[in-house]
Amino acid sequence: MLDNFFRITKFIPKLCVESVYDINFNTLYDAGKRIILLDLDNTLISYDVSYADEKLKSLLNNIKDLGFKLMVISNNKHERISNFCNDVKIEYVTSARKPFKKGFKIALKRLNCTNKKEVVSIGDQLMTDILGSNRMGFDSILVRPLKKSTEK
Repeated sequence: MLDNFFRITKFIPKLCVESVYDINFNTLYDAGKRIILLDLDNTLISYDVSYADEKLKSLLNNIKDLGFKLMVISNNKHERISNFCNDVKIEYVTSARKPFKKGFKIALKRLNCTNKKEVVSIGDQLMTDILGSNRMGFDSILVRPLKKSTEK
């Protein structure tokens, strides 16, 4: 079982980009993606920030306007996760325990998703975001961490 869990291919994302602003969401939609699972910390905002700025709010609204369902999935259980998500009107899963499957399964259930091929996951960590997404059978996108110095 551990051999399957740690296969090297499970750590390889489908795409690597500098930031969420470098992702072509129209291309993802044209490829049949309809659900985007987003890591929060150092993917959307750095650890020392609690809320989205206007640029990020605009991006998230544009993604929703394209027809995507969004959900933040985080290993943290901090109040800042709920504050951020409530502010930008996105559902969330906290204490997800990525790379394990439970948090991802909760997200899929809340989003009424039955087709994993419609899901793409975006995060900044190979050991949690990419490994967990690939284990679930999602396409995964790795972004460069926003602010390494604030990482916990």
